[in-house]
Amino acid sequence: MTKLQRWMLAGGILAALFFGSLYFSQYKEKKDEPIRVTALGDSLTYGVGDPSRKGYIGFVTDAMERRTGRPVSLNNFGISGQRSDQLLHQLGSGAVLRSIQRADTVFVFIGTNDYRQTAKWNFKKLPLNKMGEGEKKLEENLTDITAIIRKQNPSAKLYILGLYNPYFGDGYDTKNGPIIQSWNETIKKVADKTALSLYIPTEKLFVNISKPLYFSDSIHPNTRGYEKMGTWVAKHWSP
Repeated sequence: MTKLQRWMLAGGILAALFFGSLYFSQYKEKKDEPIRVTALGDSLTYGVGDPSRKGYIGFVTDAMERRTGRPVSLNNFGISGQRSDQLLHQLGSGAVLRSIQRADTVFVFIGTNDYRQTAKWNFKKLPLNKMGEGEKKLEENLTDITAIIRKQNPSAKLYILGLYNPYFGDGYDTKNGPIIQSWNETIKKVADKTALSLYIPTEKLFVNISKPLYFSDSIHPNTRGYEKMGTWVAKHWSP
């Protein structure tokens, strides 16, 4: 081996060591960097029914950490009883907007209280002439909500959950199911029109189940129910 060849070999080894250490440093930094998640919604996002208040989103972030090996930083802005018009108002908050701006992923789960208000809390005899009006208002509000999220953060992945039907069994109006399905089609339509957005259906999660096993009350899941929901939602999330 000539002197020049030895110099070239030594230079190659040094370059490999340098770029290898640089890659390892960047990889380690990435692994230590948290995934930033913003969750928006109502009591189902807040976690009512789960004694730990972990809710579905807590099980989602647990799954994200397991899959990536990275920590997750969660800002949960769920408010019990919140409707879509109130969420739209909440997006005027500086803290919420800053969280959205920094987020890698945003989850939106809204519409349950819109449905309940439109039904006038009577799920045994729905006011059918009003349910379409409520659906239209939800569409308008959700369209504005997604527009604000996209304006604040064009690159975050946005996941929009559909509604499930907790109004099943003796005494409930059987039209709850078809009407909630129609509302979900509207939610999906908004999601499909929004860039980097994915609709996640939930309406089949609690079909043919024993309600006391998965619910803490008439509408809120218990810990087992939230785990079922969170596991399902996490399957749709991609790093």
